[in-house]
Amino acid sequence: MMKLFKHHWIKAIIAILFFVLVYFALRILHVDYSRITPAALKEKILAFGIWAPIIYIIFYSLRPLILFPAGILSIVGGLTFGPLWGTAYTVVGATICALLEFLIARYFGRGAVAKFIKGKLISLDQGIERYGFMTVLWVRLIPNVAYDIQNYSLGLTKVRLKDYFLATFFGIIPGTFGFVYLGYSLSDFRQLWKIMVAALIIIAIYFTQGYLRKKRSL
Repeated sequence: MMKLFKHHWIKAIIAILFFVLVYFALRILHVDYSRITPAALKEKILAFGIWAPIIYIIFYSLRPLILFPAGILSIVGGLTFGPLWGTAYTVVGATICALLEFLIARYFGRGAVAKFIKGKLISLDQGIERYGFMTVLWVRLIPNVAYDIQNYSLGLTKVRLKDYFLATFFGIIPGTFGFVYLGYSLSDFRQLWKIMVAALIIIAIYFTQGYLRKKRSL
């Protein structure tokens, strides 16, 4: 039993060390994502020609491994591919990314966390397993924490992979469209109506999330 306990903790420590090493490697190499403009990233993606959508989806799927922010990449999707295809490619990439982070947390962290789940936490964990689809869907529709933290945290619960996948796919569409359309609106500053529409969409999503959060708490 003790060997099994140590095995779970070793896996968790390995996962944590990996991301710590990535963080310091980026610092040592002076990689600053804040200096990367959406326009510059758009040009690099389009340089792949007909393979650009595939490259974008792959990059989005693997971006947590290099700690690249999801919001910026979603904006780039709209700027590069427009509101329709940008949303489609981003939802696919974000869903694959969410699965990757979920599986990392499930494999490396769930065993260690399970050892500390007691009392009411057991009931909560079982509830998440039983109502997994609706639980994840609410998390996606009314987010309270960053997207990556959601993915890793849910991987530490007993939610079923199928429920997690479906709820994530459908739940991220509204928010993704908001970010993608914002990127699309930046394609031409002379067309101010695009920026106004993007602002209205984001405001609408914000107030809808607030309404759902309030209704959920009742």
